Amino acid sequence: MQRPDMRAHVLKAALQAIEDVGFERLRVKDIADRAGMSTGHVLYYFGSRDRLLVSTLLLSEADLDERRGAELDGLPPEAALARLVELYLPTSAQDVRWRLWAQVIAKPPSDAGTLARLDGFFRSWAAELAGIARRLSPGLDADDFAVRHCRLMDGLASDVLLGTGDAARARATALAAMRRELATAGRSS
Repeated sequence: MQRPDMRAHVLKAALQAIEDVGFERLRVKDIADRAGMSTGHVLYYFGSRDRLLVSTLLLSEADLDERRGAELDGLPPEAALARLVELYLPTSAQDVRWRLWAQVIAKPPSDAGTLARLDGFFRSWAAELAGIARRLSPGLDADDFAVRHCRLMDGLASDVLLGTGDAARARATALAAMRRELATAGRSS
């Protein structure tokens, strides 16, 4: 396998290992075992467990970004809004993608390129939400709406990850807040 293919192979093994053993117990050896490699070989490609986890998050977000576009394309705006919220928020306290985000937030990467890519994913979500908001309420400042509501969902996601909130309740809360503001903006325009 060429290096890029090997890196992708290891990242997929990392996602599987996180699902299998849980985030708290995850060791590089767990990833190496699933990749059919030695721990040293895995670290050769990524340098450290933290770098491997950041790279796994980047892969997960890129996959979701592509899937989100395909799923939302062509949906009526209200259905697209509901589906975007479902895709954005964690499904449970054990949601792998959000657990990776929590790890990266706790120990952020220091290189500007990775930080820019992570910010790009947020901007992509916000742009998608802004596009839906424009369709639902043309007079609304959709960009401001999208950033505020993505940040609201980030807070709701934290509650779900901490176990102080429920995933279904988080989705309902986010959707209710968005619909309320969209309806208010629609009446005032």
